Amino acid sequence: MAEAMTFFINAAFALALAALAASAAAYLLKMKAPQKAVPFLLAACWLALSAGLGLLWAKLGRPPLSNQYESLLTMLWFLFPLTFYFYRRFPVPEALWPAAFISPVIFGAAGLLDRTARPLMPALRSDWLILHVLSSMAAYAAFALAAVAAAAALARKRAPEDEELLLRLAKAGFALLTLGIITGSVWANTAWGAWWSWDPKETWSLLTWLAYAAALHLHKEGWRGSKFAILLMACFALVLFTYFGVNFLLSGMHSYG
Repeated sequence: MAEAMTFFINAAFALALAALAASAAAYLLKMKAPQKAVPFLLAACWLALSAGLGLLWAKLGRPPLSNQYESLLTMLWFLFPLTFYFYRRFPVPEALWPAAFISPVIFGAAGLLDRTARPLMPALRSDWLILHVLSSMAAYAAFALAAVAAAAALARKRAPEDEELLLRLAKAGFALLTLGIITGSVWANTAWGAWWSWDPKETWSLLTWLAYAAALHLHKEGWRGSKFAILLMACFALVLFTYFGVNFLLSGMHSYG
């Protein structure tokens, strides 16, 4: 089972690299054939990753959500359905490029993390684990897509044209992060007897939520185009610190994940 799991995850990584190469060829060389291949490569990558995560779940006997390696692969899993959902709403190549860029980066980052499977801590043995982690990882996936799409829009000087896509991605991430914070608070109350403990992860999650709330409010007040794209990139810096920085630099009740 372990060999099959590794095979599927490595195959997904290879397909992600192929999608990135196809996207680069389509953009730089103005080639239509590679661009047509991108959605199929991303779909195949998602299917291979799904198989790998399914086998990991079977191997562990629990959802693969308890450490950073597992949660990073879960966040990567969400990139693809989000991408295809918005690609249906905005059927332009630019809607696919963020996933093609991000997925190899996440696979590479996951490869650097400790993937040792350990018994679940008592606090993690809760039905709220699945809801909390899945909603949080889905939110981070949406924010990652928004940030990369914003950077691409700025580089191509198309921020006004791509603004609707950026706004919808940011709103999706904000809604999912709200759900993640709510389910995390309920889980904290059942695990530790308190809805909120100002743990570093909780604090930085709240700061991230406030930052995106401010960005969406400023957009409503007239911060459009390039300004909004820059805001989304700045907000994503908080996501990165909340997910990586807190784990490596700060200690707290979330130090395990």
